[in-house]
Amino acid sequence: LYNGRQYIDSYINKIYENKHPFFHLDKVYKGSVTYSGQTYYDVGMKYNLNSDHLLITLKPGAMVSVLQLVHHNIQEFTIDGSRFIRIDKDIYKDVPQSKFFEVLLENPSFSLIKSHRKKKKERIENVGGNKLYYEFVSVNKYILLSKGKSEVISSKYDLFNIYPIAKKEIKQFYVKNKRLRKSQPDRFMQRLFEKIIQPIESKNQL
Repeated sequence: LYNGRQYIDSYINKIYENKHPFFHLDKVYKGSVTYSGQTYYDVGMKYNLNSDHLLITLKPGAMVSVLQLVHHNIQEFTIDGSRFIRIDKDIYKDVPQSKFFEVLLENPSFSLIKSHRKKKKERIENVGGNKLYYEFVSVNKYILLSKGKSEVISSKYDLFNIYPIAKKEIKQFYVKNKRLRKSQPDRFMQRLFEKIIQPIESKNQL
C-alpha cells in the first residue's frame, strides 16, 4: 500500500466557498481498498473527483503523509459507505475513459453505476486586490452495464429507448416519485431499476 507518490495539494487556500474537488466532504474518511490484489481495511482516504485519484493518509511518527495510489493497481475501494470499482475502457468501449465508478446496484444480469466527476473553474475575486480562486462543480452520470455494453442514462427517454416494453411503467414511476428523484436521485435510480428494470433483465437471462 506504500506504493504511490506523495500528494501535494496545490489548491490550499485557493478554494472558492468550499467548492472542493473531493468526494462528499473535504475530510479524511476511513475505508477499505483492494490494491494489487490485496484488500486493506480501516485506511484513511480521500477521493479526488477532478483528477480521479485515490489518496491515502499515512502517519509516520508525528507527521501525516498523503500518498496518491497508482491508478491501475486499484481494483476497488469503499469510502463513506460507497463502493467504487475500476472499469477499463478496453472492456466497455462506450465508457469514456478508464476510471472509478460507484456501484449503485449489481446483479448477474446488469449493473447500475455512477460516474462522479468535478470540473475545475477559475474565479477572480477582488479581496484586497484581484486573487485567483478555484471552484469544482459536480458533473455526474448514471450508466447501465449490460451484455458487455454500457449505456448512459441521462433521462427517462434513454430508458424508453433501451426498454420500450416498459415505457408505461417507467413513466408512471417518474410521476409517482418526483420528490424522491429531487431529494435522493441515487435512491430514485436504485428503486427504479429494482422495481422495473431488474425483472425485465432477469427474464432476458432465461
